[in-house]
Amino acid sequence: MIDLNKSTLDVTEYAYKYNYLLPPPSPRVSTSRRYVEPDWLQSRVSTLTESQSLNRAKGALLGLAIGDAVGTTLEFLPRDTKCIDDMSGGGPFKLKPGEWTDDTSMALCLAETYLKHHRFDLSDYLDRLCQWYMQGRNSVNGVCFDIGHATRNALDGWLSKGLDWIGNLDPNTAGNGSIIRLAPTAIFRRHSLSSTWRDAQSQSRATHRAAEAISGCELLGAILHLALNGADKAEMCQPMVRPLQPRATLINAGEYKQKTRDQIRSSGYVIDTLEAALWAVWNTENFKDAILLAANLADDADSVAAVAGQLAGALYGVSGMPEDWVARVAWSDNIQKLSRQLHDLAPATDTFETSGV
Repeated sequence: MIDLNKSTLDVTEYAYKYNYLLPPPSPRVSTSRRYVEPDWLQSRVSTLTESQSLNRAKGALLGLAIGDAVGTTLEFLPRDTKCIDDMSGGGPFKLKPGEWTDDTSMALCLAETYLKHHRFDLSDYLDRLCQWYMQGRNSVNGVCFDIGHATRNALDGWLSKGLDWIGNLDPNTAGNGSIIRLAPTAIFRRHSLSSTWRDAQSQSRATHRAAEAISGCELLGAILHLALNGADKAEMCQPMVRPLQPRATLINAGEYKQKTRDQIRSSGYVIDTLEAALWAVWNTENFKDAILLAANLADDADSVAAVAGQLAGALYGVSGMPEDWVARVAWSDNIQKLSRQLHDLAPATDTFETSGV
């Protein structure tokens, strides 16, 4: 194992041992005006009934909100300053139990974009994010009270320059702001890994264009694709052939499975957040324990738990969540309604269409 916060050179050299998880360069081949996807982009055939599929779809988005709401209590605190065992509220924003932060607000904006256009539309999504940023759209209390630096920078750029804005390409901007909101993409594109992969990239580029931020979204999207189509935990967390950045490749390889709690970081860095969320899900057997293990890592606790909530929710479904959490999380009925709409509108064919970068 290697500490993923080692230098890029050290991590890249170490990652050579997992080169077998990187596909050979092979652009899509055109055959009679149709494109043949490489093997690694082939979708998982669903083994779920419609009701089981909807259960997992609801779980992915509601799990995001629940993780966000549980984790906010410990947001920004050093690890083990305090421990939680329930949805308690409070935290730096003094929220009521069940209220959530920017993670969920951005996810709801993303869901609305899909429902309006039946595809990802960059301009529409950025407009909705700006309405959240400036006017409190999809905020639990009507105010944008929590926003990451990279997200703020991107939205300010969109407001001032529109599509001419180019930024957040620097590796130091690879925060977790685009993986924390990904569930709507995975649900809407659940029939197609290819479309999930590309939409994961596109929605990340709206605010986070650093290579590792995009790679984190690609990997999380691929994992959610497996879970939403019936994978159990072992299959969901198995290494996959994927063209990923070196640190994301090491997460994909499953090195987190051998790490102890002290070796897991829970910062706002996309790599730390994704590794911590997967570690929490891997080391537990149910939704509640996964969320509490993730949240009690502290630091960027709400985001780590929100990503763990997407994963555990897609794995165990809304039926596997504590009933009192489902009842208490803010906007529960609306979030489940959006999940159902995304699920039911999901294109049945393995196609990809987007508007924007």
